[in-house]
Amino acid sequence: MDCSFCGREISRGTESVFVTKRGKALYFCSGKCEKNMLKLGRKPRETKWTLEYRDEKVIRTKSGAAESAAAKERREKEEKAEEAVKEMAEDKTPKKSPAKEAEETKKKPAVKKGKKKKAEKK
Repeated sequence: MDCSFCGREISRGTESVFVTKRGKALYFCSGKCEKNMLKLGRKPRETKWTLEYRDEKVIRTKSGAAESAAAKERREKEEKAEEAVKEMAEDKTPKKSPAKEAEETKKKPAVKKGKKKKAEKK
């Protein structure tokens, strides 16, 4: 979900929600965004550090080659992050470090020898 003011992606569980009298929910990524919109009454299109301002600037200047490249890079980073999250969600098995794997391979023959000795004693 995106911040209602700056437009950035909000990681799950970190957002703050403000519900208006009409029932519209506004999601904020930080206290800075919340204060700018609610208390100070600023508009995202007029605040320079918001994504909405940057998009408006590209349209306004129409020479947005550099700006559109930056927007493209930002979008690609977000897509890569989403893919990584999906991969992590799909692969829920914990991965072992190479050191632990080597340690386990050393232990297996020793464990088998110990089991054989116990069986022989009985």
